[in-house]
Amino acid sequence: MPGKASEDTIEAPMADGKAPAAARRRFGVPESRPIRFLLMVIALGLAGCRSGGAVREGGAANPPAPAEIPAPRPAPASPAEPVWPPIAGRTVILDAGHGGKDAGASHHGVREKDICLDLARRTAGFLQARGVIVRLTRDGDVFLPLPARSDFVNRHPGAVFVSIHANAAAGNPAAAGVETYILGPEADEAERERQAGRKYRIPGSDPVRGRAALAGLTLENRNRGALLAECVQKRLAGRLGVPDRGIRKKNLAVLRETYFSPAILVEVGFLTHPPTAAAMGTEEWRRRASEALGEGIVDFLRRPAGDGPPQSPRA
Repeated sequence: MPGKASEDTIEAPMADGKAPAAARRRFGVPESRPIRFLLMVIALGLAGCRSGGAVREGGAANPPAPAEIPAPRPAPASPAEPVWPPIAGRTVILDAGHGGKDAGASHHGVREKDICLDLARRTAGFLQARGVIVRLTRDGDVFLPLPARSDFVNRHPGAVFVSIHANAAAGNPAAAGVETYILGPEADEAERERQAGRKYRIPGSDPVRGRAALAGLTLENRNRGALLAECVQKRLAGRLGVPDRGIRKKNLAVLRETYFSPAILVEVGFLTHPPTAAAMGTEEWRRRASEALGEGIVDFLRRPAGDGPPQSPRA
């Protein structure tokens, strides 16, 4: 009712500064001490907040309910991280196609031999900065016969071999894009093994066992060449933003006579395609192309590899 305080209600002091009668009766506050009454109420309220419990009659605070500590959860099993082989110390051989008296294709003022050498040098720098050992079949405008290129690679067994070329399609100036070659099925593997056995031998091994070991190397590296081609082709097409003409198979001498290394031949673009030829003359295109070659090779080097070759074969 109006004017009557409920026993469950704490009223504010009256205008004369005295505490309401119901509050005084409940808490035992003398009529002459309203200020102390207010301070007591505030103190009890603060104590209740600190304790986390409700204020009970008489000023005591309910003790807080004990916190429930969840049982420790087992740590989630982390997925097994792939173990990437280190690339520092691995050997890559870059072959700048053509050279010297052999200019290769020449269209729209661009010569293939110049493009190939510039890309080989730039890619070498990219790889060397990552600790890779790089060899160049030629580091100048010199002519190098195909057998000499293959022999150079065969004297570094287990190295990665990338021959760099530029394409041409004189009858189809609209042809554009990049493509990568691996050794085709028409190459007789038994004949390659015989050639490897005749030209090279493993020091300290008897002829029969040495030829068997060399035969295993030729097949293993032929298979790994397909993986190398996949890594490089993907990077080149992506970075250059050109059509991906895929991985092709052909019985090319520089691949057929490379026995102990994964080997590919890359065609970085068509000189007969006017926009591509114009781009090839720019610093930006050459930087992107060489970085793509380097990234593709690094991708391959980081893939798990089989056992390394036996001792280096020699002529």
